Amino acid sequence: MRDYRVITEEDSLNYKFVILVLLVLACVALSVYFSYYRSEARVYTHVFYLPLILAGVWYMKKAVYVALFLGITHILTAVLFVHLPIELLLEAMVRVGMFIAVAYAIGLVRERFVRAQDNLQAAEEFYRVIFEYALTALCVIERGGGISLVNREFESLSGYKREELQGKKWLDFVAVEDRKKVMEYFKERQKYLAPACCAFKFRSRDGTIKYVNACFERIPATKRCIASLLDITALKEKEKELRETCEKLAELDKMKRDFLNVAYHEMRSPLAPIVGYASLLERLISDERGRRYIVNIERCAKELEKMINRMLELARIDGNKVELTFCEFNIRDVVHEVIKSFEPEAGDKKLQLCSDVPDIMIQADRPKVIAIFSNLISNAIKYTPEGGRIEVMVEDRGKDICACVSDTGIGIPKEHLTKIFERFYMVDTSLTRKSGSLGLGLSIVKEYVKLHGGVVWATSEVGKGSKFYFTLPKEQKGR
Repeated sequence: MRDYRVITEEDSLNYKFVILVLLVLACVALSVYFSYYRSEARVYTHVFYLPLILAGVWYMKKAVYVALFLGITHILTAVLFVHLPIELLLEAMVRVGMFIAVAYAIGLVRERFVRAQDNLQAAEEFYRVIFEYALTALCVIERGGGISLVNREFESLSGYKREELQGKKWLDFVAVEDRKKVMEYFKERQKYLAPACCAFKFRSRDGTIKYVNACFERIPATKRCIASLLDITALKEKEKELRETCEKLAELDKMKRDFLNVAYHEMRSPLAPIVGYASLLERLISDERGRRYIVNIERCAKELEKMINRMLELARIDGNKVELTFCEFNIRDVVHEVIKSFEPEAGDKKLQLCSDVPDIMIQADRPKVIAIFSNLISNAIKYTPEGGRIEVMVEDRGKDICACVSDTGIGIPKEHLTKIFERFYMVDTSLTRKSGSLGLGLSIVKEYVKLHGGVVWATSEVGKGSKFYFTLPKEQKGR
């Protein structure tokens, strides 16, 4: 059994062809009649345009063949029965040319119309598929706020069938507590005075509340708009979980800081009597071997005290308990003071400790600046072999200063340079293991420089030494 649609199309084509043939035959008959019986060749030709128009509409450019057939018929009947003179014969040929031109023009217009219609249908189908199968819920909102068109995702989001959604007010899906906010946003968005998206609670058919991020855009040349609703319920739940986790971690971090503060203080308390008794025993013991043991005890206790003090200082920085006391001083005096304090330690390793610092007045926390230079120079002494050189330089750059502590030490591999200012980070070398350091000195330098509004960085070449730079503003704003 043939498809009904195919039968209909075939019958339609046959019907058109029969009508066209009958009209053409009628035109031929008129041409013979007027030429043979009335000897006229121009009166009836306007009737030829009827089959030409129909041929152009139904068969497009193929209408030219009908025009050629009718034109040849017109000339033959005029020549055979009317015996036209040359002038009228030329006129008849011109008329035939007009038939062909009209048929071609009608066929061309019809062909372009059909092509445009096909393109329009293809475009409509293309955008219909995009609209229907979009991964976000889409709906078209009329001027009065009613829904006229939705896609599958909107059906899934709302719980309604699209037939049930026809004419339903879109505001009915907005939770009561968010309705006023959404209405104000919608009005502002119509005037392009609001951002593209608005998040609100969406109430589905069964009363379930979902979080959506909606975007509203006006459809050009209409009074309608299209709304795109992205379901972010899962994202909101993850956000809530993440927020709760962050709160728990913040609470645990606070407990950790409180515990470490207490532990550091408790660890530091016994050190004072250990150092005091060691110093007293050093004077009382006359045996050289015993004195050497006491000196080692005192030195190790002081090193331990220094480490604990650094950990306490970082704990104070984390707790935002560090306050800067700004005063104006000469940076050259600070550098000379720090270098002088390290001369005995540098002398033990036969290191050359020098400086190149001009007279520059800055506003900063003097003890903190001393700590910055002390940590950098101490670090340079630890990792510079005997006979090396350490140099401190300061450059005046106008609004700030740039200080550099360079050494001829073992250097730092390039892949470690971005991490050396992190807490407890140490490059794994034999000197690092021997130094007993916890990797806190450079972290304190970074925090102190940051508190002053400066930056710190380092460059290095393995086997040739390192350079540590930091900047400090010469004046503190608002002070």
